[in-house]
Amino acid sequence: MNHIRIPRCIVSLVCGAGCLLAAPLAAQVAVGDSLWQLGRIDEAAQAYRRALLDDRNSVRANFRVAQALIALASPADTMARNRNIDSALVLLRTARSRAPEDVELILTEAMYLSWIQRWDEALARYDSVIVARPGVASVEARVARARVLSWAGQLGEARRGYEAARQLAPEDRDARFGLAQVGAWSGDLEGAARTYEALLLETPGDLQTLVALGTVRLWQGRVRTAGQIADRAAQRASENAEVRALIENIRVQRVTKLDGATFWSEDSERNVNRWQTVGWRQLAGDGIRLGATAGFLEATDPLRRATRGMAEATIAFPIPRGTLSAALGARSITPAQPPGTPSIAARQVLTGRGTASIRVVPTLTLTAAAARWPFDEVAVVTPLALDITQGDLTAEWRPRPTVSVSGTTGQFTYSDGNRRANWGARASVRVTPNLSLGGFATGFGFQRPNRPGFSNGYFSPETFSSAEATATWGREGTRWNAGLSGGLGVQRVDAAAQSQWHADARLARRIGAHWQLEAFAGKSTSAAASAVGAYAYSTASLTLRRAF
Repeated sequence: MNHIRIPRCIVSLVCGAGCLLAAPLAAQVAVGDSLWQLGRIDEAAQAYRRALLDDRNSVRANFRVAQALIALASPADTMARNRNIDSALVLLRTARSRAPEDVELILTEAMYLSWIQRWDEALARYDSVIVARPGVASVEARVARARVLSWAGQLGEARRGYEAARQLAPEDRDARFGLAQVGAWSGDLEGAARTYEALLLETPGDLQTLVALGTVRLWQGRVRTAGQIADRAAQRASENAEVRALIENIRVQRVTKLDGATFWSEDSERNVNRWQTVGWRQLAGDGIRLGATAGFLEATDPLRRATRGMAEATIAFPIPRGTLSAALGARSITPAQPPGTPSIAARQVLTGRGTASIRVVPTLTLTAAAARWPFDEVAVVTPLALDITQGDLTAEWRPRPTVSVSGTTGQFTYSDGNRRANWGARASVRVTPNLSLGGFATGFGFQRPNRPGFSNGYFSPETFSSAEATATWGREGTRWNAGLSGGLGVQRVDAAAQSQWHADARLARRIGAHWQLEAFAGKSTSAAASAVGAYAYSTASLTLRRAF
């Protein structure tokens, strides 16, 4: 009689399966634990679910099934992931009905609640653990609580929470990482980078810290350094979602960009500007950005026509705590010829501008800017052959990532000796990921309002002030980007007060991997550039961009 030899591996599998089926349902928890330790999460979850058939309140089985729902969820499918979190929270509540004081259950439940932005509920659970476990035992909960506060945008409270954890455990890695992260989100990029580098000296291959340091260097404009850090992270986990996102952000910064645009504007006095421009931008070195722009302007009114050509080269580079940028160019102006006046020769004018932006403290940035250009925006003033030198100082305060407050003061100095003082203030708060509310106020006044021989000054009111309440909505998708903005307020033109409003819309479409087409349209009734009071001012543009 012939005997059939069955391979030992098959015998082991059959026996294992028989044992799995034959095991009492309550013993499935032990089977699930073994499979979980082997990393076979899906199979372990099946064993835990069989255990729940025997005891639906099993603490261990409910806890592990909840964790499996999260572990097996696709990060790319946000709706499915949120559904899994909701189901996991139900399972955790069932487990806590039998073990209400179990710290691991409470901390896990708080973490899942924070992932769906139920901040207050998450914080309440962390607080309960901190009260129940004072001293060093509360460090884990304190760090997790501070992390939730940072996600909720309460960076000051988050910082205090991390510092409290470090007082109990000075070398706690998570608390130190959290303080660096809050610092980076608050604007202290160099301080955050120093902490991340110190953490990497202790654990050179830590993926989370590598990604964080690479992101900070990218925010600083040090793209080459960020790329080197991203390469180190990719060597450890090339398929990690955060690593891939960092690499993609670096790629976007490195590419050469070309764009061509056409702009149009017209006011109720029938002054029309038509612009055509082409531009180029390129990253050179670690954070040095080069660019060039060329364009042609045609300015017309019912009686006159003027043209202008321009070319400009730019450079920007990072400095400690900030950025420096400069531009040098030229404009060739063919003036308008008013009826009955002598011919006016064309002229060429050098233009330039420079900007220095310094982060004084993490929440406060100062920006100084200077520029010189010809006063030639509309046909009627082109024959004046005036040049303008501008100087501005701006302070921006960001007490929270969602709040921005800024103020600007400056001056225009005209080549005929006149001056114009300018001021402005702006505030904005992001109330949802897509919606921001705010307002602005602005104004100016001439030192010598009435120019002899030109009754309406510089195609501008002699004094002007305005204020608007504003709202801005924007959304970015994989193919389509869209934005809407509007405001309503009042303005004072010389001695007259009247209403003021503006509205604009932007729509962009990505075409393939390298192209983007963007359209913009807007309308305003601001009298800031009109000698006759409030008027309709319409603008539109179409821009085609190409990234290499």
